[in-house]
Amino acid sequence: MEYEDVLRQYLGEFGRYQKLAALLIVLVGPSVGATMFAQAFLAATPAHHCRLYQNDSSAMYGHPSESLNLSVPMENVDGTWRYSSCLMYNGTGGTSAGSNQTVRCRDGWEYDQSVYHSTVVTDYNLVCERHWLKELGQSIFMVGVSAGGLISGTTSDRFGRRPTVVACIVLQMGSGLAAAFTTDYVIFLVLRLLAGGAANGLFYVGLTLAIEVIGSSKRNVVGMTISLSWAVGTVFLGGLAYFLRDWWSLQLALAVMSAPLLSYWWLLPESPRWLLSNNRTEQAKISIQKAAKFNRVTIPDEVYEKVTKPKDKEPREKSKKYNLIDLFRGPRLRMITVTMSSVWFATVVVYYALIIGSADLAGDPYLNFVLGALLEIGLSLVGLVAMEKWGRRPVVGGFLFLSGAACLAVAATPTERQDVIRYISLLGRCAIGVAFTTLTVYSPEVFPTVVRTMGVGVANMSSRAGGILSPFVSLLADVWPPLPMLTFGILCTLGGAGVFSLPETFGIPLPDTLEDGEKLGRKQQTKIGTTDKTTEPEHNRGPVVVSGHVICDNDVFHHEEF
Repeated sequence: MEYEDVLRQYLGEFGRYQKLAALLIVLVGPSVGATMFAQAFLAATPAHHCRLYQNDSSAMYGHPSESLNLSVPMENVDGTWRYSSCLMYNGTGGTSAGSNQTVRCRDGWEYDQSVYHSTVVTDYNLVCERHWLKELGQSIFMVGVSAGGLISGTTSDRFGRRPTVVACIVLQMGSGLAAAFTTDYVIFLVLRLLAGGAANGLFYVGLTLAIEVIGSSKRNVVGMTISLSWAVGTVFLGGLAYFLRDWWSLQLALAVMSAPLLSYWWLLPESPRWLLSNNRTEQAKISIQKAAKFNRVTIPDEVYEKVTKPKDKEPREKSKKYNLIDLFRGPRLRMITVTMSSVWFATVVVYYALIIGSADLAGDPYLNFVLGALLEIGLSLVGLVAMEKWGRRPVVGGFLFLSGAACLAVAATPTERQDVIRYISLLGRCAIGVAFTTLTVYSPEVFPTVVRTMGVGVANMSSRAGGILSPFVSLLADVWPPLPMLTFGILCTLGGAGVFSLPETFGIPLPDTLEDGEKLGRKQQTKIGTTDKTTEPEHNRGPVVVSGHVICDNDVFHHEEF
């Protein structure tokens, strides 16, 4: 007997126990989403110009004076004339009296404080010839996110989902608090690196735990709800940033958001599926007994004996510890791992660039950011319904194609049409957000239980390489302004095509063993838990409750891959 049978026949696929576990993981999402995109406001770059040598109150930013007009040249940016951000006249006393030649700012910069009171950029002067340090900061954060996906995946498969989630919570809060009070940019980058790794591990290990606890018919709804909680965090971030205009106060508030999650040491259950897969039968029995008591159901003793009975395996597999190499042993699982990693790479490159860049679009940065997040939530709900009807691949791939088309349209739009660019960019930002959300649900389903979080971790590690490169792709605008969006459009299109080479997982059981992973996506026969035989395609039947393993021939129906 498999754990899936226990859920269907005794515990219930979505009883009180499963609802509590899912709710606890949903509550993780807002703090993770806010941490991931905090860079949009922590390191925002306000309008600025050179500080004048004879600076006084009349020459501050936003109060042009005769001295400012004579000292700083004007430049045309996207059809608008404004004071140069990086140049000043090379005149005596900082004026143009002696020469019309321009030089780089000699005495620092004045920053517009009408939108942001202070940011990491203004405190450390990360502008002009130093602006690459800002992009480096985001790239280092993504290095942490990448490493966090791999490390947390390995530790959760080895030591359990629950201890890994709790460790990530502690690290996310601790590094966030320290980052708010540091006065050194290098230390700030190191702390943000740790926060990124913790946030990524927290979200994806938590998502894996929730999916493993619930029944197969509820995976899609729960997975999408958890993914949407990430988007809720971006809305919360925009609102919080509006009221906290100093970067350190915003960083402090984001760290404090994690404090209530420390209670998960007592509240969060371990995954019974993980315990069974790792032959921890006594702990699995205790966990299932607690779930039964919480769900107010009774499970016969013989059921515990059947579900905790060691599966028929070769002697060498009974106590095997799985590692990353197992993801590449079989041809089918190897193809899934490489393709999923490539799709994640393309998705994340565009996702972070468009979301963080939404604060730089024409108009109010807070409104643009929150509006994009709200639209993403709305479209993600549409994606949820679509995934229930058409499956994973058409939705994930379709929204990647839509985002790619929007990016290519922006690349073809004249820079003078900032209003048009704004709306098309928001469309692309929402589409890539939905693709990201649905891909988050899809990813854990294609990997077997014994290597699931490692598989998701590898895919995310590969994607974060894209996240590391993403800020520097934006610098390609210095070569040719449309080049970044053109690059993003091509990546989205290739990613969408890659999705359709992956197996469809809608309505079929989670694979548990490496052998199950090799069979996934092929024309297969699946037990549906009854003695009736049917040849009705599964996608016409909706989600089907099945046992944990794909089996053959007896009391089965034919499942068509679509």
